[in-house]
Amino acid sequence: MPVDRSRVRNLLVYTVLRILLWLGVWAILQFLTPIKGALALIISLLLSGIISIIVLDRQRDAMSEGVGAFFGRINDRIEKAAAAEDYWQEPLDAPVPDSAPSQQSGGEQSVDEHEHPGHLQDGDQDRTDTTP
Repeated sequence: MPVDRSRVRNLLVYTVLRILLWLGVWAILQFLTPIKGALALIISLLLSGIISIIVLDRQRDAMSEGVGAFFGRINDRIEKAAAAEDYWQEPLDAPVPDSAPSQQSGGEQSVDEHEHPGHLQDGDQDRTDTTP
């Protein structure tokens, strides 16, 4: 499957601009304010995120189209594979058609209405497991 270079380029451009924006905000906080260290890192992430919502709107839209198309193709492949599997798989819960009306042949035994179907009859052996 060929890679669309413009979509990859849009993703890289947005990522690089987002990192540069974060580094710029961090540098301003680190060197021009009394905020230092981990606090400057956290505040710069929050501020650069807010700024990127406004400033990087077009780049984010272009990048999200590419990412959406990528995952859309993956979903299409999954759906095609599932449809092919469903086509070849027999339905497990389909009713079995009866060829004759509900009559019992001479070889079949029925459960009498007074008998419990779980009780042993003559000639049957009780299978008991000793393991829990």
